Amino acid sequence: MRALPNSMIAQLLYADETYLNFARLVGEIDLHLARHCEGSHRLGWDSDEVAWFDIGNRRILIARADPAPEGYCACLTVAAGPAPYDRFARGEACIAADPRKLCAQLVESVLRHNPTDTIVWQDSSAPLDAELVDALVELIPPRAEIDAITGADKAASGPGTRKGDAANSRPHLPAVDLEKLHRVRAALYNEDETGKPLAEPPSTQLRLATHALNCTMLVVYMPVGAAMMTYSMLRGEDFSASARAMALTAAALGFIQSGLGAQLTSLL
Repeated sequence: MRALPNSMIAQLLYADETYLNFARLVGEIDLHLARHCEGSHRLGWDSDEVAWFDIGNRRILIARADPAPEGYCACLTVAAGPAPYDRFARGEACIAADPRKLCAQLVESVLRHNPTDTIVWQDSSAPLDAELVDALVELIPPRAEIDAITGADKAASGPGTRKGDAANSRPHLPAVDLEKLHRVRAALYNEDETGKPLAEPPSTQLRLATHALNCTMLVVYMPVGAAMMTYSMLRGEDFSASARAMALTAAALGFIQSGLGAQLTSLL
């Protein structure tokens, strides 16, 4: 029996104040997996700051440290590896099988919106859960020690000083599949080919309200109602268009039934 690989863990350390929308990050990953893994994933929470996704025999874990390690304002842990309780389940083809590659793809996606120069990479054979995250966060040395190790002495900063590289910031990882990263970005951030965000699909309640407006227009003035009903069937429900059509139809009928409208009608 082939042994499963160790988990790959990346700890993103932020020295400055940064806004990490943890709930949105978890939601984007959940949406991507729902679209590409056909409902075969499972989302769970060990706490408000630790979320995991089980996809077959693999697990993705996202965690935010509270409080952050000494000297840092925030710490985000991104990990990928075997699922602790589904090690003998079948693998899913919708995500990378190599934990190192999968973790690198996740980190690349996070860095696009929350960049940082300090990333600590490591692997572990322990189960991916909240206990492992807490233990790894406690092992992170204070920022001053990391700066001393990397040679980034803030007091000596000047025109000829270059900021040192973070410790273990470039592990031996496979080459990143740029084409797959583009597909992941398009799925996570809901953008078209030009990079513009796509409009969110209307909710069920809004679609029902649009159909109700169209049916009302069928009763009040059949030509307009039939046109809007056909438009909704071909192009999708558009509440704004139906509301505008309803307002214009009501205004036209009111004008026709008024005295001035009757005079104009008689002239025609």
